[in-house]
Amino acid sequence: MLTPSVSLPRWLGPALLVAACAVVSIPERGEAAIIERIVAVIGDHAILLSELRERARPFLVRIYQETPSGAQRNAAISQIYREVLDRMIDEQIENRAANRANIAVTTQEVDAAIERIAGQNGLSVEELVSEAIRSGMSEQEYRREVRRQVLDAKLMNLRVQGRIRVTEDDLREEYRQAVADERKRQKYRIAWIHVPPTEGKNAQRDLALRIVRQARTGADFGGLARKHSSDTRTRKGGGLLPEMKPGRLPPEMEQVVQSLEVGEVSAPVRMGDQLVVIRLVEREESTLPTFEEARAELENRVYVRKMDQARRRWLDGLRRQAHVVVRL
Repeated sequence: MLTPSVSLPRWLGPALLVAACAVVSIPERGEAAIIERIVAVIGDHAILLSELRERARPFLVRIYQETPSGAQRNAAISQIYREVLDRMIDEQIENRAANRANIAVTTQEVDAAIERIAGQNGLSVEELVSEAIRSGMSEQEYRREVRRQVLDAKLMNLRVQGRIRVTEDDLREEYRQAVADERKRQKYRIAWIHVPPTEGKNAQRDLALRIVRQARTGADFGGLARKHSSDTRTRKGGGLLPEMKPGRLPPEMEQVVQSLEVGEVSAPVRMGDQLVVIRLVEREESTLPTFEEARAELENRVYVRKMDQARRRWLDGLRRQAHVVVRL
């Protein structure tokens, strides 16, 4: 795997990842009950507060387990209300589009999707449904969620799938980002040379650039540090620093270190009144596969992201055409 996956309930299919984080508060015992009201209108369809609360019920346990009571929990609940309602509005818009296109989901398609989700998670169908029930969702409610996924997939296949293109540049950029993300966690060791201010407008930068050229063309970095560095703590040791975790250096220097390969020398970096030249001595070994080994996963990740972006644009277009009023 290119990166570890986020831990989510196994009974959820891919299209439910957003909903897995969507939790809405239900009044605890002793709290005042909320009177029924309309929270959104899509065309001639109204979404009721009770529907919103019921839809989020299976995920209520997580927010009460993981979020402290008080202002933090209340803020999380307010945000989650909006996220769940937004998803319900999308679903109503998709249903309207499906009806216009005469797209339906059969019982057999729902059964097949459930079997596929179970197989992807190494579970039997019975075990998968049991997990959904333990989360607070009835089997009928879970089947309705899976039906929504299948309908969404059929609509996307019809409307946007053929327009998605994944290029070699897309794959290279995705891998570059994966490498950059990993480097934010990897320990490393650097050596540096502090070039102090000198007389003359450009003298300091000229000296720093000369050090960079010499280091990049084979001069011993340690020797250059002992000759030029003003950092008395590291000068005798050739500018070498102890191993450190990301985040210990100022952000502008951290960014430079993460961009270097082992053995590379940076351009001069400004730090106060000094210019600093950095050489990456070593970095914790990467656990990522090579680009070619990761190609299939990279293609899938880029495709899924582009598909989601295309879906969002399509839904936003339908929203603009529909009469949507939010009253939450």
